Amino acid sequence: MCLIYVFGALVIASGAFCQGTAVLQSAVQDLFVAVGSSVKIPCTDGEEKGVEWRFNSSVLVSSPVISIQNASLKDQGIYTCQKQNGDLVQSVSLHLGYPPSPPHVHCWSPSYPKRAICSWTLTTDPILPTQYIATYRNFSDPLSSARQCQKWGDEGRQCAIEDLEIFAREATLINITAVNALGSATQIQAFIFEQIVKPDPPENVSGIIMPGRKVSVQWSPPHTWPDPVIFLLNYKVRFHWGKPETARILGPYESNKMVLSGLVAGRTYHIQISAKDILDDGQSSEWSAPIHITIPTTLYLK
Repeated sequence: MCLIYVFGALVIASGAFCQGTAVLQSAVQDLFVAVGSSVKIPCTDGEEKGVEWRFNSSVLVSSPVISIQNASLKDQGIYTCQKQNGDLVQSVSLHLGYPPSPPHVHCWSPSYPKRAICSWTLTTDPILPTQYIATYRNFSDPLSSARQCQKWGDEGRQCAIEDLEIFAREATLINITAVNALGSATQIQAFIFEQIVKPDPPENVSGIIMPGRKVSVQWSPPHTWPDPVIFLLNYKVRFHWGKPETARILGPYESNKMVLSGLVAGRTYHIQISAKDILDDGQSSEWSAPIHITIPTTLYLK
């Protein structure tokens, strides 16, 4: 492990970034250290005697150098070097964390052909503030042609691409780089626009009880699907009255309504709808939130 400058702050790194052992040579406000590292922080007064180190106001050692072995999160805090008369010589805020791991990237298109959305997660929480650079380009295009993937949502780990070509001859490459004070990691992933189509669940699902122990089920396309007239959806209906694993799935249906028949009086049925591109591209949506319909026992005898 050693100390290097990243973004104007001193940090501890490892591997190809450094060789041998190094110690902090000047006062800094923030010090970023990888969990499990060992670090030495010398007081910058230049005197060999007459100074002490304090951690969160408690005296740790009367020495010009403080050493921390196998640093852990409990070592985070404010370290101050002071003279015996109380004068402050140096103050260091120690931050513990991890360099980012390569992001796990997932892309889908709930609004085909208007946009695709990509999200990502990290295997290990880096703890330290981490920023993300998201770009994309066509597979055969040079790196210099990469365009910015626009921030999407409030989580900071999603972006949207709104100028993809439909039925393109080659894949799109999405490049996500995670960066913090201890390092960076990149993941590049290829996708074909049509293969990542996944509508949001249908909306406004309702059911009307009909004579003969039937239920008329109706729904609307997801509002995020931009043009259900030109880019049609197929729908499937799932229903059950007992355990979810006993559910039956009917369809696909091109219309936004159907009738369930052969139902049993007195039972409560749980009904859900899913949608998929009519050309069978990509994946089906998640199931809609269930509606619950109880078949009366006395109203309808036929």
